[in-house]
Amino acid sequence: MSVFAVRTPSNPAAWDAFVCEQSQPNVFLQSWAWGEFQRAAGKPIIRMEALNGEDVAAAALLVLHTTRLKKSFLLAPRGPIIRSNLPAAALREVWTSFLEYVERVHSTDTMFVKVEPNTAPPQSLELESGTFVHPEHTLLLDLTMDETQQIEKMHQKTRYNIRLAERKGVRVRFSREERDLNLFINMLKATGRRQGIGVFPDSYYQTMLKTLGQTCQLALAEHQGAALAASILVGFGDTLTYVHGASDDRHREFMASHLMQWESIRYAKERGYRYYDFFGVAPPDSVNHKWQGITRFKLGFGGQVHKYAGAYNVVYNRPWYTLYRLAKRVTGR
Repeated sequence: MSVFAVRTPSNPAAWDAFVCEQSQPNVFLQSWAWGEFQRAAGKPIIRMEALNGEDVAAAALLVLHTTRLKKSFLLAPRGPIIRSNLPAAALREVWTSFLEYVERVHSTDTMFVKVEPNTAPPQSLELESGTFVHPEHTLLLDLTMDETQQIEKMHQKTRYNIRLAERKGVRVRFSREERDLNLFINMLKATGRRQGIGVFPDSYYQTMLKTLGQTCQLALAEHQGAALAASILVGFGDTLTYVHGASDDRHREFMASHLMQWESIRYAKERGYRYYDFFGVAPPDSVNHKWQGITRFKLGFGGQVHKYAGAYNVVYNRPWYTLYRLAKRVTGR
């Protein structure tokens, strides 16, 4: 039995302060607001904190996902967030506290819990390696540089395409209006059909914009009033993240996505964010990765590739878990 106490937190500001202090980049997927969004979108959530005396040693938001098998799993997206300066013995204890707590509160229908922590668990716990739900690698752009330095660090072709979009009359604006969200959703559906990518129901994006408030913004690149590219940006702590993006394939010659990204970077910089997170790139040196094209596009803006600590599964129902993994391999979902 672990010596760490575990409690259900009730202070959103203290929660967010701990997550921001212990994660780099600041991960909106463990923010208090993201938990409220998931709850509003119909997914039960669990929040827990492990205490070392009066100090928080770890925090985790877990979201319950129900599969097509009518069985569920718990996901800690980019979590748990664990204090970085814990000695090895305390690190093991805090992980034990977390796992014991989840084992007590999980539903009988829960097949497993998946974690994507900021700190890898001790090898002695022998957690099972799993696949990432969220990208294992992301691209972070340092916004503390001045604008001239950022432009210099871009790929020459990226700079050219940004200027081309400007010369062609593309303009970028930011919005939270429902009509603009509908533009984004329709464009995202078309992008999904074109690329064979599934999208969430309309209500998911509507609830996101409503629940996250001003930290969630739409970026729209337009030419003569027609939307050519759009994205959803989510801010948390010192990081603005490009979460969802879509484009009109019929007008690629306007290079609207290049200008939209550049203006989003400038938007983040003007509002005091330290990082712009492109939220997912292919692993370095990978060959024929499905994200190869979008990765080249993102790398054109500069930045550094950041790798997360890992993804791990704790299995509670091995037969159903095995069936679930088999179904995923067969369907690709």
